[in-house]
Amino acid sequence: MEIRKAGPDDVAAIVAVGHETWPATYAFAGDDYVAHGLATWWSTEATRRAIAETTVLVAAEGDDVLGVGNLDERGPVPIIWRLYVRPAAQGRGAGGALLAALVAAVPDRPVRLSYLEGNEPAARFYARLGFAELRREPGDRPGWPGQVWLERPPSGLLLVAIVEMTEAEAGRRYEDEVLALLGRHRGTLERRTRDAAGTTEVHLIRFADRAGYESFMRDPERLAHREAIADAAPTTRVIEVRDIG
Repeated sequence: MEIRKAGPDDVAAIVAVGHETWPATYAFAGDDYVAHGLATWWSTEATRRAIAETTVLVAAEGDDVLGVGNLDERGPVPIIWRLYVRPAAQGRGAGGALLAALVAAVPDRPVRLSYLEGNEPAARFYARLGFAELRREPGDRPGWPGQVWLERPPSGLLLVAIVEMTEAEAGRRYEDEVLALLGRHRGTLERRTRDAAGTTEVHLIRFADRAGYESFMRDPERLAHREAIADAAPTTRVIEVRDIG
C-alpha cells in the first residue's frame, strides 16, 4: 500500500470512495444528510477544488484507490475535512496511514477534525491516535446529528529549559544570541520568562522533531557563543514535556 499525493487523474476514484463510504458510514444520520453530503463533498467539482486548494492524499495499491484524506492549512489551525476508506479495504491500516501522513505534514502545529455524534467507531479511532475533544456543535439542520470537534497537539518535541545565570547581563546576551538560532533547526520559542532578580529564565521551546533539537545543540555558532562567554555561560536544565490542555 502506498500513501501518495492525489492529482487530477485521481478525481474519479476519490469521488467513488466518497459514494461508497458516505452512505455506509452515515446511515444513522438519515437519507437527507447522506444525500446532502454526497452532493456537497463528493461531487467532481468539489473534489477538484479540494485537490487544488488543500493537501489531498490517497492510499493506493497499484491503480486502486483504497482511501482518501485531506488537510486544509488555509486557516489558523490545520483541519482534516475528509478521511475515508472503502468498506472492503477497512481494517488493513489505510486510515491510520493516511492520518499519520496528514499529521506529519504539519509536525509543529496542532491538527483538528470532527466526527458526527453517534459515530462511535470514529470516536474510538481518533482517541487511540491522540485526538482529544475540543468542543461540540449542534447539527446544521434540525434532525441532523451534531459534530464533535477534536484536536491533536503538535507532534514535535516540546521542551522546558530552566536557565540559571551567574552573570545576569552576560547570560541574557548569550540567550538572545542562541535563541535566535532556533529557526534554522525548525525550532520555535513559544515563551520566555524571567524571575524578578533577572538571574533565572524559563523557556518553552518546540522543535519539529528530536533531530532538530540535536542539530541545534551541535550548531557551530551556538557552540562558539558558549565558548566565547566561557565561565559566564548559564547552566541549563532541560525537561521534555507535553501539552495537556
